[in-house]
Amino acid sequence: MNQTILSLAILLFSFFQLSAQVNPKDVTIVRDSYGVPHIYAKTDAGMTYGLVWAACEDDFNSIQENFLAIRGELAKHKGKDGAIMDVLAHVVDARPAARRLYKEGVYSPEFTKMLKAYVQAFNDYAAAHPEKVWDKKMLPATEEDVVAAHVLAISIITTVQFNIVKILENKMDLDEIPQSAGSNSFAVNKDKTKNGETFLAINSHQPLVGPYSWYEAHLNSEESGINIQGASFPGGMSLFIGANENLGWCHTLNFPDHCDVYKLKMHPSKKNHYEFDGKWEKLEKHPVKLRVKVGPIKIPVRKMFYRSKLGVVIKNKDGYYALRFRANMEIMAAQGWYELNKATNLEEFKSVLEKQYIPATNVIYGDKEGNIFYASMGNFPYRDPAYKWDKVLPGNKSELLWGNERHPFSEMPKLENPASGYVYNTNNPPFNCSAPEDSLDPTKYQGKGFNFQVNENNRGVRYRYLMEQEDKIDYDDFKRIKYDNDYHKPFYTWAIANGEELFQMDENKYPDLKDMILKLKKWNRSADPENMEAAVASITFHLLVNHLFKIGRLPSHQEVEVDEATFVQFLRKGKKHLKKHFGTIDIPLGDLQRLVRDKDHDFPVGGMPEVLAAMNFNMGKKGRLEAFLGECFIQMVQWTDEGVKIESVNAFGQSHVPGNKHYLDQTPLFLKQQLKPMTLDKEEVFKNAERVYHPEKK
Repeated sequence: MNQTILSLAILLFSFFQLSAQVNPKDVTIVRDSYGVPHIYAKTDAGMTYGLVWAACEDDFNSIQENFLAIRGELAKHKGKDGAIMDVLAHVVDARPAARRLYKEGVYSPEFTKMLKAYVQAFNDYAAAHPEKVWDKKMLPATEEDVVAAHVLAISIITTVQFNIVKILENKMDLDEIPQSAGSNSFAVNKDKTKNGETFLAINSHQPLVGPYSWYEAHLNSEESGINIQGASFPGGMSLFIGANENLGWCHTLNFPDHCDVYKLKMHPSKKNHYEFDGKWEKLEKHPVKLRVKVGPIKIPVRKMFYRSKLGVVIKNKDGYYALRFRANMEIMAAQGWYELNKATNLEEFKSVLEKQYIPATNVIYGDKEGNIFYASMGNFPYRDPAYKWDKVLPGNKSELLWGNERHPFSEMPKLENPASGYVYNTNNPPFNCSAPEDSLDPTKYQGKGFNFQVNENNRGVRYRYLMEQEDKIDYDDFKRIKYDNDYHKPFYTWAIANGEELFQMDENKYPDLKDMILKLKKWNRSADPENMEAAVASITFHLLVNHLFKIGRLPSHQEVEVDEATFVQFLRKGKKHLKKHFGTIDIPLGDLQRLVRDKDHDFPVGGMPEVLAAMNFNMGKKGRLEAFLGECFIQMVQWTDEGVKIESVNAFGQSHVPGNKHYLDQTPLFLKQQLKPMTLDKEEVFKNAERVYHPEKK
C-alpha cells in the first residue's frame, strides 16, 4: 500500500467513524516563543484534538511507540528495547483488558467524546503525514488502542514491571523495588512563607525523552472552562500535572503493594495443570510472538506465557508464578485526570481523588486560598491479614483471590494544611510528608496489606533538613531549596546504609588510592557540574550500586551494609575508569556526567541520583555517564494578590524533531537552573505568539 492509498484509507475511516466529530477549524493552536502549544477550543473534545495534534507535530514517534507496543509490533522497529515493551504490554494483558473494559461503557459521555477526538486527531495527522508513519498496520488507530496504551502506562506507574522482571530473572527473594529514581514535589502556604503566598513545585522525574517523558502544554476549553498549564505524556488526553488560576498539583511515584505474586503448585505429571482449591485447573496458553529488529533483519522470537484464575502466569527456572494487579482491571485513570483538570478548589479536587480513578502515586497540592494537601493513593483490595502480601503467596487457595472491593480513599495516608506550613514527597515514605510534628503515624496503616515503603531517601532527609533551617521562606528560598544539589551529611542514600564510611577511610592504609580517598574527604557533598571532587564519588557509587543490583543484593527492604573491602574494590574500579577515559581523576563532575541530546549536542550536567536536583545516569560512550531520567520538566507556581504566576522549563525543547528551532532551545535555561515565564492569559498568549494556526489535513 503506497502512501497515497494509505492516506485515503485513513481519511475514509475517519469519515465513517462517529469519532470524526471535531472540526479542526474550531481548534486554535498558539505556539509561543519556545514552541509550547496553547490550545484553544470550543469543546473539551476539541481541546483534546488540539493537544494530540500538537504532540504529533512535536513527538509523533513517541506516540507511535505506545500504539506499536500494545500491538506487539515495536520490536520490529526498535529492536531489543522495543521487544521489552512488547512483552510488558503482552504480560499485563493491555489490549484484551482494554477491549473488555471499554465495551462496558464506563466512561462519561464527555470523556468518550474526548477519546474519539484523540483517535480522530492521530489518524488525521497520520493521513496528512504518511511519510512519518512507522508501520501502516498500526492504522487506523482506534479507541481501544488508546485505552490499551493507558492500561500499559498505569501498569508501569504502579510498578508492575518490577515484579515481572524479578520473575523472569529468577530473583523472587528480592522483596522490594528500586526507589532511587523518582520525583519531587513541595507545597508551602502562609504559615511558612514570608509574604503569606502559596508556592508549589512540580518536579516529577521522568525519562528525558520517549513515550513517558513530559510534554508541556496549555489547555483552554470554552465548554468546561478548563484553563490549565502543565504537562502530559506525548499524546495525553489532558494534563497529568499542572496548575490553573485556582490550584495546582504534582504526582510522585509511591511504592506500596500494588501487585501480588503467587507461586502455583503444579501437577507432578499432568503438564500445565495447577492446583486450586483441591482441584487441578489447566493453564491457558498466552504466547507472545515477536519479530525483533537486529541490524537490517528481523528475527522471530516466541515466548510462552499463561493465564490462570489468579492472573497472568510466568514460568521461570524455579516454577510458575501468577501476577494479580488492579492496573489491568480498571480504565478510569485518564478520566480522573480530565476531572482534575476541571477542578477549581480543594473540595472539587478531593472529590475526584475519592473516586479512586487514579490507582496510585502521591499527590502534592496547593491553591490560591492557601490550602496545601498531600495524599498517597492506591486501589488496595481487602486482603486477609493472616498472609504476608508483600511476599510470594501460595497460588492454590481461592481465599487469596481478591475481588473488586477495595479500601476507600478515606483510609489512605493524607495531610491537609499542617501547622508547619509545608507538605512534600520525594518518593520517601508517605508518613514523612511534613515537619516531624505534623507527619503521619505509620501504625494507623498497618495490617491492611498496603505495605508502604519505610526506607527514607536522601532527597527526603535533605528537604526536611533545609526546611527546618528556615523560619519563613520567600519565593527565591523556595527555588533555592528545590534546586539544592547536595547530599546530606552524614552521607545518606536509600541503597547503602553505611555510605559515610567510604568518606572516613584511612588513606594511608591504601597508598594506591590515597588520592581518591583524599578527594572524597575534601568533597563538600555538592553535585554541581563544576565540582572537582564529585566525579570520584559519582563514578564509584555508580559502579558499586550497579554491581549490587547485578549480584542481587539490591533492592531490599533494608539498606545494604557494604564492607570496607568492597568499598576499596570499587574505588579502584572508579580510579581505573577515570584514568582510562579522562587520563586523570582531577576532572569536574560535568566532564564525567553529560546531558546528551544527540551525537552532535551534549553538555556537562550536575545532579546525582539522590540529590534534590536529581539525575540518573547510564554508562555511555567514552566512559561518560549520560543522563536518562530525573530533572526534566519543572514547573514553579505562585498564587499572589495579582493572580497566579507560573514558570517552567524542559531539559531540551518542545520539539523532538532534529533541526526544529525548538529542539534544544530550553537547554541553556535548564543547565543554569533558570525558568521561562508562562501565562494563562489569552490576550498575552496571542500578543506574544510565534505562530497561530488550526490543525490542517492535506
